[in-house]
Amino acid sequence: MLALAQIDERQVRREHREVSTEPMLPSGPWGLLHGVNQRDPYNREAFHRVSQFLLARSAPPAASVAAMFDFGRWVASWSPAGSPLLLLPLYALVEQCRQQSAWRRSDPLWRRQWAEEPTLTYALKAFHHWFRQVEATLRSVTDMHHLAYALWAGHRFVEAAEVFTAVGAYASREPWASVHSSSNHPDGGEALLLRARRESLSFARTHAPSFGPPS
Repeated sequence: MLALAQIDERQVRREHREVSTEPMLPSGPWGLLHGVNQRDPYNREAFHRVSQFLLARSAPPAASVAAMFDFGRWVASWSPAGSPLLLLPLYALVEQCRQQSAWRRSDPLWRRQWAEEPTLTYALKAFHHWFRQVEATLRSVTDMHHLAYALWAGHRFVEAAEVFTAVGAYASREPWASVHSSSNHPDGGEALLLRARRESLSFARTHAPSFGPPS
């Protein structure tokens, strides 16, 4: 039902335009989300579905991305340790970059914001309270790549190297396809992924003596 809400861009159905208990968020399928959360607390797919719903609304693109970011920050503020929902603010920032590329509005300072507050705090919180605390078999490859990018872009190379080592040979199209700046390069996302992995592992080997070789 949450998936169907994404195609109701004008929120015609009543269950898709309920008032949120959080004042900064627009109307949406909050009752449906509450129902899922009662059955399976902190369900990753459900919360990502709501993020996609916020993007699909018939609002100006900038307002939709802002709503997605507000939602991500709100959810991350009360998600427990071990929850992949701690990464939602990172997904929102990647979406912002993707839409800027679609609007052909490049931001030369894009990477700098990942090393500043509050963005760096979101990345480090996800690293320490999700990545470090959840079983390896429960980590999403896409989540790990979003975290690896955020840490690398934020100049936290040792932590990024740990994530890259854990993800091993498993690649993910996102976020690399959305954040690379090689607009004329067909494999720009892949090139950025390989560069970030290489730089992170190299830095960790020389600055963190306890860091072992990548698996």
